[in-house]
Amino acid sequence: MSKGTWEIGEVSFPLSEAIKISIENIKKRFTRALITALSVTLGIAFMVTLLLMAAIQEQQGKEGAAAYLYWLLFISLMVCGVGITNSMLIAVAERYKEIGTYKTLGALDRHILQLFLLESIVIGGLGGLTGYIGGLIAALAYAAINDAVNAAFIALSSPFSGLAYLGAIPTAFSLFILALTVAMALSLIATLYPAYYAARLNPVEALRYEV
Repeated sequence: MSKGTWEIGEVSFPLSEAIKISIENIKKRFTRALITALSVTLGIAFMVTLLLMAAIQEQQGKEGAAAYLYWLLFISLMVCGVGITNSMLIAVAERYKEIGTYKTLGALDRHILQLFLLESIVIGGLGGLTGYIGGLIAALAYAAINDAVNAAFIALSSPFSGLAYLGAIPTAFSLFILALTVAMALSLIATLYPAYYAARLNPVEALRYEV
């Protein structure tokens, strides 16, 4: 049995095939995936904007972002996570028969779990990327309005002081790493319950279910 492959009799489920199926599912349900990705985008864009604005203000010798803004960021990410969970639960309901078919063909609970978690990572990654770009644009717009363009570019190229373990990396790249990490982690955590619920479905009941 090769690494990343589970075999059930004559049935095999390579990781590459799981990724392919996950991407195809995203394409088939593009509108729902887009809405989910947009919720991630908004949360990450707010985070990147806030952190970059704080870095710009520090370059100008001002105080960084107020503490209550970080609480707002935390709440916005929590709301984003709830939205992802809700969206994935609806996706599970829409795919009962598909899940039942996979199980009757020999898929185990962990295979179904893997499919949904891979989808969430892809959606989270896309949301993190677009959120980073959106946050960067918003922060640069803020800098332009406040005549702080030079401070913005200095902040982007300077070591990031926002988090100790990213301190040696330029702010622009640090925020990119942070945006993708938070987006994918948030999507993954928010999808755990829907994915577990899907994995535990009875195949007979799933095949009889009418949406």
